[in-house]
Amino acid sequence: MKNLTIAAIVAVLFIGSFELSAQGLTPAAQTPTVIKPKMKVIDIKASVQFLGGIEIRGTEVEAYLDTRKVLQDAIESATKGGKKDDDAITFDMKIEQAQNMFTLMQRGSLKGAEADKFNEITQALKDAVKAAQGK
Repeated sequence: MKNLTIAAIVAVLFIGSFELSAQGLTPAAQTPTVIKPKMKVIDIKASVQFLGGIEIRGTEVEAYLDTRKVLQDAIESATKGGKKDDDAITFDMKIEQAQNMFTLMQRGSLKGAEADKFNEITQALKDAVKAAQGK
């Protein structure tokens, strides 16, 4: 049941943009679609921490590292720009990285108190995908 729900969410988010690979993670395309999620710096940091706590398969290492790097680069850029944790920033992310991030986040376990933060992060991804599809 849980896998069906996850599959439905992923399909709704990314329908028509790309297909899931057999592992559920998609390698970056040659000419990727770039989305621009807008998140608080603290939410990006939370995403990196959350993703660091999930289990990945050996076939997913490259996708995981690529997704983590884009988040870490956004944090580094915000820090260099003097942004505080509560400041919202917009950063570039390939749609495949967003899909990978969403897929990986679905695997993690979280506490009920973290549900709102989790929803804010995934909503930022959904909003960015919708904005990119509208162009």
